[in-house]
Amino acid sequence: MKFKCLLALATLTSMIGGLAQAKETITLTDVSGREVTIEVPVKHMILGEGRFLPSLGILDPENPVRWVAGMMGEFKNLDPATFAQYQAKFPEIDDIPLVGRSGEATFSVEKAITVEPDVAIFGINGGHGPGSDSHEVLRQFGAAHIPVVMIDFRSEPFENTPKSIRILGKLMGKEDQAEAFIKFYEDNLAKVTSGLQAISDKPKVFLESRVGLHGSCCEAMGNQMIGKFVEMAGGQNIFADRIPGVISQISVEQLLVDQPDIYVATAIGGATMTDEQNVGRIILGTYADAETSRASLAKNMERTGLPQLDAVKHGKVYAAWHHFYNTPMNVTLLQAMAKWFHPDQFSDLDPDATLAEFFDRFQPVALDGVYWIGLDQP
Repeated sequence: MKFKCLLALATLTSMIGGLAQAKETITLTDVSGREVTIEVPVKHMILGEGRFLPSLGILDPENPVRWVAGMMGEFKNLDPATFAQYQAKFPEIDDIPLVGRSGEATFSVEKAITVEPDVAIFGINGGHGPGSDSHEVLRQFGAAHIPVVMIDFRSEPFENTPKSIRILGKLMGKEDQAEAFIKFYEDNLAKVTSGLQAISDKPKVFLESRVGLHGSCCEAMGNQMIGKFVEMAGGQNIFADRIPGVISQISVEQLLVDQPDIYVATAIGGATMTDEQNVGRIILGTYADAETSRASLAKNMERTGLPQLDAVKHGKVYAAWHHFYNTPMNVTLLQAMAKWFHPDQFSDLDPDATLAEFFDRFQPVALDGVYWIGLDQP
């Protein structure tokens, strides 16, 4: 009798295990409009950008690294502090094969195929890896019968972030977690969009991208990437209509003529970088502290011509972690910007609490750093 009970239990356990591994073939539409037929849940992914890894963490906060068969290497190079935080918790991240450094030109289709992924995840417009225009890469993946799915946090961030997380949820068999995040995301997005309905006056905003990357001021950002955040948060990006692409170099003299009401910089300095690497940069992101971040922002406002800006004279100077342009965390910065631009209208909005909730509920690592800063903030 005892043997029969053990046999029945073993059979039941085997059945449950089989159900957990059951596969289903689905056809989904990715953010580029491509229909992709794929067997889900997948187990092994190629990440066309290594910085997509925290997005997997939204769906598997226990260990997103286990899903990755190969990835581009820009995560460690462009955001070394966040990479170090993941590395400390998931040392196996060092074992993930790199299929390129940064940019489509460095992407190795041969190596990507060798790691035998179930799917490749690319950003729709490429950026630091292959994208929807990488026709030869797509052809070779097709010939190898490896599905490619496009997601997007960069091109149309506030429209495509929920779509992208929903797609990843389907691929990973994590639909419930995806929907929980999407509700969090849309609720917090609505706090901004609903609050702006009664606002007609938009402050003039200058957005300087990647401060310190070039020796001279200033790399202005148009109406793409974080430039879209400015308009969405109720500001008027003064170069939105004058920069046809993502960025363009402008002179200090031109900036002094335009005289923005508010200055916003994006920060590419980091807490784990050397002093030499951080020269001229604003320090924000993982492991950054407020005192150091604010000091680096204030130092940059001493550059030739900038003290003559009305925004600087009035202390309306802010900085944001540059990598917000490519992450589902984008809604938290949107809230911070809305509060910078319209402090009275958004007096009850708490972007810091939103950011803390994002990490607490949807990330495998703790919130440990400062992601935005202002000279007028305590």
